[in-house]
Amino acid sequence: MRQVGLIVMLIFAATGCDRRRAELEKALAEVRATEAQKDTLLTEVLETTQFVSDLNSELAKARSVAIAEGGSDRGAPGARQDHEERKATLLRIQQVIARLNESEAKLAAAETRAKTARTRNARLLAQISTYKKTIEDLKAAAEQQRAENETIIAEQRSQIALLAGQVDTLDKERTTLRGSVASLINYKNTVYYAIGTKDELLKQGVVTKEGSKFLVFGGTRLEPARDLNSAAFTAIDKTQTLSIALPRIDKKYKIVSRQSPAFLAGDVTQKGDVRGVVEIVSPEEFWSPSRYLILVQN
Repeated sequence: MRQVGLIVMLIFAATGCDRRRAELEKALAEVRATEAQKDTLLTEVLETTQFVSDLNSELAKARSVAIAEGGSDRGAPGARQDHEERKATLLRIQQVIARLNESEAKLAAAETRAKTARTRNARLLAQISTYKKTIEDLKAAAEQQRAENETIIAEQRSQIALLAGQVDTLDKERTTLRGSVASLINYKNTVYYAIGTKDELLKQGVVTKEGSKFLVFGGTRLEPARDLNSAAFTAIDKTQTLSIALPRIDKKYKIVSRQSPAFLAGDVTQKGDVRGVVEIVSPEEFWSPSRYLILVQN
């Protein structure tokens, strides 16, 4: 009977040792898990901090370039380039915020696990709290940068619209000016001529008789009409048309308008009689007295 009791006591002692050993092993496993968790969190926070630091360096460079170039008016293309650079910067800031949100979520989960663990690790919880504060500060700085860039992008959008409107206005003005210059050049270079017999030109209102004659005294002469009938004239470009063919090669034609025959070549007399073709050798000088040339068949 005594032996049976001893055996029972030994069995209870062994069972208690096994329980304590299991509890010890479990506690050791929790400690290892906690240390591993702490190392993982530390690595995560360090990586996130380095990521943010690198991006902050890039953003600082972008801001310094923007400040250096901001003093000059770069026009619409420059404003568009700045706008695109700002959009790229904003995208990087959004990446920072996304990365910080991920880290914040991981820290929150780690904090929950640490608080619900059987062995509460005050040191780990303090480190998590410090890491969370770091992440919150980084997020606040990133959010501020995002707000600043969004404001600048909105301003640049308005500036681009304004500059684009100014460019459109300038293009329209340039087109109008070109049209006006072309019209002026065309007007300056357009001249007119009329050729015919005396009776034809009188009837058409191109020439008129000037002077008076009584018996054998006095006389009349043909002069350009004071109010010329433009429909009786042919328009030409004086820079392009340097030869005017006369209707009849067997007849002479007299210039009764103010052009000088000195600027003609070919068969022409000092009195202004021309035969065959009116050959103009100096168009500017020839047409300067009048834009209307009148030739009367003799």
